[in-house]
Amino acid sequence: MTTRRTLTLSDAAQVCGTTKKALERRAERGTLEVSRRGGVRVVEVAELMRVGLIDVGSPVQLPTGGSALDRPLAVLARRLAEADADLLELRASLEATEAALRRAREDARLLRARLAKATPSGDLLAETA
Repeated sequence: MTTRRTLTLSDAAQVCGTTKKALERRAERGTLEVSRRGGVRVVEVAELMRVGLIDVGSPVQLPTGGSALDRPLAVLARRLAEADADLLELRASLEATEAALRRAREDARLLRARLAKATPSGDLLAETA
């Protein structure tokens, strides 16, 4: 039985000279086939060659002396750091969304008030609000 040579997405990104996020996007679009091994997303070196991210026949130097699959704590630490970064990004996005919602509600309140002044009967708005 032959085992296929695989890299984590982080290691593959280093080997290919791209970012992990770029590889994740390719996987989401279906242009790069990835799989999971022990909860870690991996990609075959042959797949990286197929899509042109690595030249066919070129030697693949693994970053820092081996695959991250051989270093479970390093994988977990990296995943935790990535999750922390994602959490910060999501919090910032949530704050921006909440601020936009507050502005939209205030704009709606002001528009209702202006419309109530402009219409002869402000009672029509009470039914729609």
